[in-house]
Amino acid sequence: MKLLETELSGETAADVLKKHHAAPHTVYRVARMDAAAADTTTGRNVRTAHATVARALGCSVDTVRRARRVLRDLGFSVEVMRGRYMTTEEREAATREHGSRQRRFASTRCLTIPARCRAMHPYPCGVNSSGHSTSRRVPSTRLRAAGTSKDQPKSTPLTRRTPPLGVQKITARLVQRMPWLDRGRNGHLMGLSRGLVACGVTEEWTTQDLMNAVEADHQGLGLLSLPPDSQKNPRALLLHQIKRAITGQEPPARARQAAEDARRAARAAEVAQRAAEAKTKTAMPTWFRAELAKAQEASSAIRSTC
Repeated sequence: MKLLETELSGETAADVLKKHHAAPHTVYRVARMDAAAADTTTGRNVRTAHATVARALGCSVDTVRRARRVLRDLGFSVEVMRGRYMTTEEREAATREHGSRQRRFASTRCLTIPARCRAMHPYPCGVNSSGHSTSRRVPSTRLRAAGTSKDQPKSTPLTRRTPPLGVQKITARLVQRMPWLDRGRNGHLMGLSRGLVACGVTEEWTTQDLMNAVEADHQGLGLLSLPPDSQKNPRALLLHQIKRAITGQEPPARARQAAEDARRAARAAEVAQRAAEAKTKTAMPTWFRAELAKAQEASSAIRSTC
């Protein structure tokens, strides 16, 4: 919010505000409402409708819509799922669940920090829990008596490998299908990406391939799908199911690529065969063409006489 307040008073936001006919203080108030509705650890899952924010702030729906467009263009908000009208079954389920006459799903947004503003953040990687750093100088008894000390050798910090970009995209699509994977108590999505890599998931897999593999594994074992709320750690259960389903199996993308290569090879062989047949065909002799032309003229003359 500090960065957004600074950005709204700069020259970059002036053109965007003018384009959408929005005031800086209104955009800031809408952003505060979105921040209050977002996850405190990741800034995700902002699902408040325009009308809900408008009633809370005492303004019109169009004002909220223009303010959110400003946040989008400035890079402080990203729409990950567009809102839509509910089906009849979804409306009936919503009525049974909380007794409201809901007609639409609100868009899902995520609050972000633009790349141009990250360098301005005072703590881009967070802050330490302790206010002071501990000393690395640990003098021994003999050296302390001599008034000297030695530095303790520095240990190499442990680093975690970043999962491949393709696996991160698979994780994002899994979260879109199963939003309960992105709960704060389950940790950050990068941990889920590392869990998929540990299960053997590579960039050759797709989200649908993983879901099909888990479903086929359940049908083969005669298992039933359990609701996430019935499990203490549903994310760990899903990773276990994915690992059991894909162990010893090749990604379906390889089979699809092999089939596509076979079709291309068959097509190329067919084209080559046609070209070879065209080369072996002999041209029609001249005398045969002349006789054929005379026969056609005679038949046309007979038709005209009749």
